[in-house]
Amino acid sequence: MADRISWGALSSLTPDNGAVKSLKDLLIMTNFLDEDLERFFTLRQNVHNGDKLGWVGEMDDVGWDGSGCNPSYKNANVNFAEKEWSIGDWQIPLKWCYTELINTIAEYCLKTGTEIGDLTSTEYMDDIVMPALDLAIKHMMWRFIWFGDKEAANVDDSGQITDGVDVNLFKTTNGFWKQLFAIGTANASQKTTIAANSQESTALQLSKVKENGVAIGLFDSMLENADSRIFAMEGAGIFCTKTLADALTKDLKREYKEILTWEQIFKGLDMTEYNGIPVYRVSIWDRFIQKYQNDGTKLNLPHRAVFGAPSQLLVGTPANQLISDLDIWFDRKDRVNYLYSTGKLGCLIGEDNLFQIAY
Repeated sequence: MADRISWGALSSLTPDNGAVKSLKDLLIMTNFLDEDLERFFTLRQNVHNGDKLGWVGEMDDVGWDGSGCNPSYKNANVNFAEKEWSIGDWQIPLKWCYTELINTIAEYCLKTGTEIGDLTSTEYMDDIVMPALDLAIKHMMWRFIWFGDKEAANVDDSGQITDGVDVNLFKTTNGFWKQLFAIGTANASQKTTIAANSQESTALQLSKVKENGVAIGLFDSMLENADSRIFAMEGAGIFCTKTLADALTKDLKREYKEILTWEQIFKGLDMTEYNGIPVYRVSIWDRFIQKYQNDGTKLNLPHRAVFGAPSQLLVGTPANQLISDLDIWFDRKDRVNYLYSTGKLGCLIGEDNLFQIAY
């Protein structure tokens, strides 16, 4: 994990180049981010490692032919299921020194005299660092919850994580994708195979999914093979990568002259309907796959979709909130600014058979 904030981009903006005179003139770069994380899962508070999650299923079939006295009594079991929470730790330890801001536009917001090293309560900290850190923490949660993998390894080590990316960014918990892939492997009827994912180059992966009838066939297959109970669940919908959503839009227009209308829920999340089922285009998944699961030739499963409900996608933490408070201070002895945050997190799929997956 990086031990300090990188100032590379800021250092190119110097006070004497005339381009930017104030930090407030800087534009926040566009990021695809779900501002409401819990649209995609159900948070369970006060959950600890090793806790059990159990639920009651259906009773065995009853009702046999016959009537009269002295019937033959039978057993009818009520089915139960149980899973165990695996909660992992995460931390954000950062540090930086004021000297890294010298000869950049941020130099204007430094304090003076002996207090020059203290960046707390400065324009730079309040207007640049804090908003950027808030966004980075939300990205961190997205990464843990959907792409977490306790056994994460780089491509050079026979893993899936892009070479050069720190695998410790993923090892806090096994995220939803890893658990959903395991369900698809164990239960073939719950998986719709996306042939484009197996192509030998990124270009082919992205082009093959756009061919005539491919996207329509994928979405139809998911809905036709899904457990009927999913359709009745509150909040149920198809959550998919932008690549699949865009391919569906193009396919419907080409094949049936039907124009899908996408409604932006917030930046990075759009919604439409297909055959009466909500479809969510989750752009951040595409960004993460491109950034974190790219071997330089092709992407790891760039097209993904899951039909299910957030009530069955569970995120647990021992705390009362998912994102912990930040501890920020200036050390007067070593003249360095520090930031620290830590927490615990685990992900758990509820009932396995209440999901239909395409990948």
